[in-house]
Amino acid sequence: MKPYPSVPAGLVVDHDGAVLRVRIDRPERRNSLTDPMVYALVDVVDAAGSDESVRVIHLSGTGDHFCSGFDLGERVGGPERPRVGSIHRRMNGHVNRLIPAMLTTQTPIVCTARGWVIGLGLDLALASDFTVVADDARLWAPFTTFGFTPDSGASWLIPRLAGVARARDMLILGTKVSGADAASWGLVHRAVPATDLDAAGEELVERLAAGPTVALGLTKLIMHRALTADIDRHLVDEAWAMEISSRSEDFKEHGRATAEKRAPEFEGR
Repeated sequence: MKPYPSVPAGLVVDHDGAVLRVRIDRPERRNSLTDPMVYALVDVVDAAGSDESVRVIHLSGTGDHFCSGFDLGERVGGPERPRVGSIHRRMNGHVNRLIPAMLTTQTPIVCTARGWVIGLGLDLALASDFTVVADDARLWAPFTTFGFTPDSGASWLIPRLAGVARARDMLILGTKVSGADAASWGLVHRAVPATDLDAAGEELVERLAAGPTVALGLTKLIMHRALTADIDRHLVDEAWAMEISSRSEDFKEHGRATAEKRAPEFEGR
């Protein structure tokens, strides 16, 4: 087991066997995120990606809401205005590291979300591999309604998942979307009644934790790369992933299980 970086108040990280459970824990602030929490999330995702005992990450929130975005009230400026470009500089080491880390780690990420899923919280949900939401959850990208532009990957993620027309609705008009509509649009994996959310998320977590981890991680990676690659480059990536995955112990276990007429028991190796 790999040691994990210490996490600040507002985050709970629990290494539960093959599952790394990461919970946003500020229910009194609708689970809004602070700077230390964002930096810690980057470190946790990076650490999990190289921890061979972790086969899936489960991201959730405490209480009635998943995450209401970044807590702007926690960022109190000093008496002097910062230098020009301070926002750009801060984001480069902040959310601009977190979202790519989630998208490129070979560890699958399951997110379960209820209540408000806003701003950066929405982007965390959309950057996860399998997000299950309560059907009455409210997904909102409020950037332009506040008078500024989208950040943390929202204008990259939403058009690719839901299409340009619906992205305009969410990002330019600031339309709130129900969990049920988000699932029908393809923004999230699935919407379920709120009472079924925990069970539905856990079913996915268990399935991924028991799967062929090498093949799952490589498939996630080449799918992400395919979003910005031409077919020739992508076929090279597929051949590389096939070479690696076909040498895994899980691939060999599938062959043995087929010969012995039993279900394979993947160990994630």
